[in-house]
Amino acid sequence: MKTSLVTVSMVAISSAIPSLHAEYSAEASLGYQNLDSNFSGEDLYLAGFSIYTSPLDYLGKTPYDEAAFFNQVGQVDLQYGLATGFGDDINTYGLAYTHQNRNSDHGFSASWFTTDVLDNFNAYEAGYHYFLDQGFSVGAEVALADFDSGHAWSYALNTKRLFSFENDRWLTLEGGFGWANDGSEGDWSMNVLATYYPTQRTGLGIGTTTTDRLSDYNTVFSATHYLKPNFAVNVSYNRDFIKNASDADGISFGGKLRF
Repeated sequence: MKTSLVTVSMVAISSAIPSLHAEYSAEASLGYQNLDSNFSGEDLYLAGFSIYTSPLDYLGKTPYDEAAFFNQVGQVDLQYGLATGFGDDINTYGLAYTHQNRNSDHGFSASWFTTDVLDNFNAYEAGYHYFLDQGFSVGAEVALADFDSGHAWSYALNTKRLFSFENDRWLTLEGGFGWANDGSEGDWSMNVLATYYPTQRTGLGIGTTTTDRLSDYNTVFSATHYLKPNFAVNVSYNRDFIKNASDADGISFGGKLRF
């Protein structure tokens, strides 16, 4: 029932959205994720709103989903999440800022989020990235998670590159290596994501994340399609493989509108 309702709503919204105009200044998104694919009632609802710090356009022949990265457009992001089915509802709030522009190869980022799953929990992140070329960046991040029983630091190195091929096809490869330490022990993690774009409107992704145990890892398969140049729908499936515990999987879908 939930799936049917969302599908009908997406089609109705798509038919009402005007055609592409040259530039966009903001983006709104809504999403739903079932945290167990049997729809047992553990649900996550997501809402986001982004403001671009300079006009976003599709110049430069790039996939619609990679326009902000390829053209080095900065943004401010507001995020909200509501998780249900765990007894008490869990609220999460986030704020992020990415500073970058076409006149500089240097970029900076900062973010904060909090959740009431733990008392007095706050997480902060600051990062720097450098564009070696248009559509190719390397960067580093440091983050602090602060909560009642203590705090944990984490550090990460990451990179992203957009490759273009003949006949207007693209491939994005991104990944990173991280280290987290709560003062008593540390863990490293690694993530890799590849997204193939057979057209400017469509992206097909596959990714994985693992830790130093290697036996614990997550995989995700995703698809995004722009029904109109400023309106996209997406769906993904993820599965967690956890040693000495039950595997878990979930599906998610949503949409976003640029204006």
